[in-house]
Amino acid sequence: MAASSSSSNSCKYDVFLSFRGEDTRKNFVCHLYRALEQKLIFTFIDSEDLKKGNKILELLNAIEDSRLSIVVLSENYASSSWCLKELVKILECKATKYQRVVPIYYEVDPSDIRYLKGKFGEAFANKFGGADKQELESWRSALATIADLSGWNSRNYPDDIKLIEKIVEDTLPSRDGKYDVFLSFRGSDTRNNFVSHLYNALERKALSTFTYTEGCLIGDDFGLISKAVDDSKLSVVVFSENYASSRWCLNELVQIMKCMVTKNQIVVPIFYGVVHSDVRHQTGGFGKAFNKHEQNSKSTEEVQSWRSAIIRATNLAGWDSSRSE
Repeated sequence: MAASSSSSNSCKYDVFLSFRGEDTRKNFVCHLYRALEQKLIFTFIDSEDLKKGNKILELLNAIEDSRLSIVVLSENYASSSWCLKELVKILECKATKYQRVVPIYYEVDPSDIRYLKGKFGEAFANKFGGADKQELESWRSALATIADLSGWNSRNYPDDIKLIEKIVEDTLPSRDGKYDVFLSFRGSDTRNNFVSHLYNALERKALSTFTYTEGCLIGDDFGLISKAVDDSKLSVVVFSENYASSRWCLNELVQIMKCMVTKNQIVVPIFYGVVHSDVRHQTGGFGKAFNKHEQNSKSTEEVQSWRSAIIRATNLAGWDSSRSE
C-alpha cells in the first residue's frame, strides 16, 4: 500500500497518488511509484483489494496525512466515484491544510477536464448522469479546480521515463538549502530557555540551524531573515504567548508558509506554553497580543495575511509542550 522509508516530520506520507487503476496502475503509475520509492519519497498508493473492501475512510485519512497529492488525470478517471471522492478531499486539504496538489494530464487535454468534454467528459456523463445533484456539482467543481492548477502534461514529453524523472525531481524536498533548520520564535518568551536548548540539541546532531540574535533585528533589514527562511530545508515555528505581538515573527511566518508551498519546504509548529486553539482562533493571551495589531495597523490586508498564516500553521502536525513527558 505504501512504501519507501522516509517521511516528513509533519506528515505520515510525502505523496498521495490518486489515479484510475484500469488506465494507469500497471504502466505509468507503477513506474512512477517505483521511482518515488527509489528516492525515499514515502508514497501512499492504494491496492486493488482496498477498494474492493470499500475502505474509503482509509483513503481519505491517507490524503490528510500526506504532504503532497499527485492526481493522475486519465481518460477514465472521472468514471470512478472513488477517484472523484478522493479529488474532493484532496482539494479540501489544499484549502484547509495548505497541502500541495499537482495534476498530471496523462493522455488527456486539460480543457476536456475543465469543461467535461471529449472522452473524459463522456466517461463522467455515462456513469453519473442520474447521480445525486449536489454530489455531481461537487465533483464538477473539483474537476474544474484541478484543471486550473499547474502540473505536467504527458504529451509534452517524449516518453513516460522523461516525465517521471521530472516529477520525481520536482517532488523531492529541497536538499541544497544553506540551513537545515530555521527557528522562528519570540525571543522574550523562549530565547534563554527552550529555544537555546533546542538550538544546541540540533547543532549536536550536525543540523545547521539559523537563529538570529537580538542585534540582527535592529533597523529594517527583514531581507536577511527572509533570505534565511528561503535558504532553509525546514522551519520550526515556536508559538508562545507573545509570539503574535511581534511583527517580525508574523512576517517570518508568512514567508515560512509561502516557502512551504512554493519550495516544498517542511514546516513544524511547536505550541510552547500556549493552547493550540488559542493560537488557531487568536484567543486568550495569544489573541490579546495579536489583536493589538488590528487596532494599530494601517493595513488590514497585512493583518489578514498574518491571521491566514497562523491558521494554516496550526493545521499542521507538530508538538505541544503541555503533552510532553
